[in-house]
Amino acid sequence: MNDAAATTGTAEEDAEGTAAVRSVLMAVRVLEAMALAGRAQGVSDLARNLGEPKGRVHRHLVTLRKAGLVAQDATSDRYHLTWRLFQIGQAAGEQFDLRRVAEPAMHRLRDAAGQSVLLAVPTGGEPLVVHALEAPNKVSITVQPGNRPPLHCSAQGRVMLAFAPPELQDRALAARLEAPTPASMTDPAALRARLAAVRERLWETAPSETLLGINVLAAPIFAAGEVLAGSIGLVGSVQFVRDPPDAAMLAALQAAAGEISERLGSARYRASGGTNSRQ
Repeated sequence: MNDAAATTGTAEEDAEGTAAVRSVLMAVRVLEAMALAGRAQGVSDLARNLGEPKGRVHRHLVTLRKAGLVAQDATSDRYHLTWRLFQIGQAAGEQFDLRRVAEPAMHRLRDAAGQSVLLAVPTGGEPLVVHALEAPNKVSITVQPGNRPPLHCSAQGRVMLAFAPPELQDRALAARLEAPTPASMTDPAALRARLAAVRERLWETAPSETLLGINVLAAPIFAAGEVLAGSIGLVGSVQFVRDPPDAAMLAALQAAAGEISERLGSARYRASGGTNSRQ
């Protein structure tokens, strides 16, 4: 084989490899969109949410159906995730225990800040508190595991929303935004600007937005590939968890978030230089 033929062969192999990667990534996007929707989806629904042609989405749905990861309802023609995919997710959950990974850093953060520490994960596009360490104070404020803070007017919610896919952000901000308190953010334009700030500074607060007099200071936790894995936060009275946050408290929070992220394979905080602007 001459050099020209070898070069041509290599280029074709690279092109095929790139196409295969794009195909896999598209299939993952389809699965993620179906998971975030929370209900069976038609081809048109998925194509609109993903901003992709219907034909392309349909081809990937056919492949995923052959793999047993999605199924099509015979009556409605809509697609839903399968039991096989649930089993895969359950196995992954058994191998990935964020609570176990995060707990040492959570203990250090609680001791350094003197406030209760919360760990939340995104489920169905919304935050779910999965672990809490209560501060050893005479009067302690905490949140029980299983609590779901509002997506638009809580620190954990806006952290999740800031790093969510654009289609989920659009859907969340187009919905009716309830105001649990007079301080709750409900203006879509203001929320979009706030989400951009969260992505830049890697922290968020929501003083009195969910409950008057209570604030949460939260930071994102990333996994390998810069995927959002969850959030870690401090909860307490607005007297102690301030807005803008105390510099030492914010530094301790981001150090904990950075430590957990590094254990999950992400150097996002190291790359950002430990973003800690209080503005």
